[in-house]
Amino acid sequence: MSEELLEYDVVVVGAGPAGSNAAYECAKNGYKVVILEEDPVVGVPVQCGEGLSCFALQHLDIKPDDGFVSANISRLRVIFTNGNWMSVHDGGYELDRDKFDQFLVKRATDVGSELLTSAKVIEFDSKEKILKVTYNKKIMLVKAKIVIGADGPKSNIAAWSGLLQKDQWRDKLIRAYELKMEGVDVNGFDMYFDVDIAPGGYVWVFQKGENIANVGIATTAKDTAKRLDKFIQQKKIDGKVIGKTAGAIPYKGPLEKTYADGILIAGDAAGSTNPVFLGGISTAMQTGSLAGKTAAESLKADDFSEGFLSRYQKRWKKLPLADKSLLETAKVMHEFTPEMWEKMGELVGKSDVTNITAFGKLRVVLKAFYPKYWSLIPVVPYMPTVMKAFSITRKWGW
Repeated sequence: MSEELLEYDVVVVGAGPAGSNAAYECAKNGYKVVILEEDPVVGVPVQCGEGLSCFALQHLDIKPDDGFVSANISRLRVIFTNGNWMSVHDGGYELDRDKFDQFLVKRATDVGSELLTSAKVIEFDSKEKILKVTYNKKIMLVKAKIVIGADGPKSNIAAWSGLLQKDQWRDKLIRAYELKMEGVDVNGFDMYFDVDIAPGGYVWVFQKGENIANVGIATTAKDTAKRLDKFIQQKKIDGKVIGKTAGAIPYKGPLEKTYADGILIAGDAAGSTNPVFLGGISTAMQTGSLAGKTAAESLKADDFSEGFLSRYQKRWKKLPLADKSLLETAKVMHEFTPEMWEKMGELVGKSDVTNITAFGKLRVVLKAFYPKYWSLIPVVPYMPTVMKAFSITRKWGW
């Protein structure tokens, strides 16, 4: 097979929310950009719960569209083992994730980005910025001034660049498994925190459309399908399975370093998810946009050095969704025992905290000192951090 050389200002690897947003920011500034997507169809297969806060779109000035929104959501509930719950009535959307990804990549191609599907990167010379790619049954070489790795968890671009050590993701990924079910009546987003079913994570039932729901699990345990089936039986969810998907989610924080000479890493590839609720769409779009803007500035300055590109990491670290309270809260939640989750449910009762006041938050903290809730005493010092994390998640996207 012959090898042809194609040259671009920017090569983006991966056509998910991070990659498409990065390409959009570069191409709209007039730079020559190509997106390399290894799958034949952008957004397929879907590996996502597909829930997204309305604020996530607002912060990026993207208007919701019937073309990619399958359901408008007005309520999110966190449900405890004893059946009690805590809810917020914030706006959100259940997406058709494949259509959403296709919307974002079209936005990028509309401003000049080139898209190559079924284009798999098999080698990357991080020094020369040359990628070896299989495409149309041949091998071609693609050279860039800047390469943006948005190729998901276990990112090859990050690994080939020395930013991700071999097997480093092994302890940083949580398993996810989801069923799309017909005949399930749910209103909004329900998240079940049950250590016995989903240690290290939670189970979700998300309204997908009329009598259709996404029912999924994220857990550090290996037997995801078995555990989800157990949950479905316990909750007597009687629906017909019309789709299945599985994947992995980074949940222990971002890479220590997300840039190198001529290289930027964004989205799941950089580990930039919300570790509390494990959502990655919002953080992917935001880090992708920042990577694209930084790349455009680098091209304008004709400076592709590590020093210049380090501004990208400084910028994403200032994002609210990168606040350390989120990771600290996730660590606290992962250490909860079944008894602690049950007592937490008793503590909050069945409450709507959409407009909770500072006094209301204080009441919850003080109530934890009642004898019946003493098992929660170790958590009390972390409650301000937890409340901050939930507040950030509400305002900036789950």
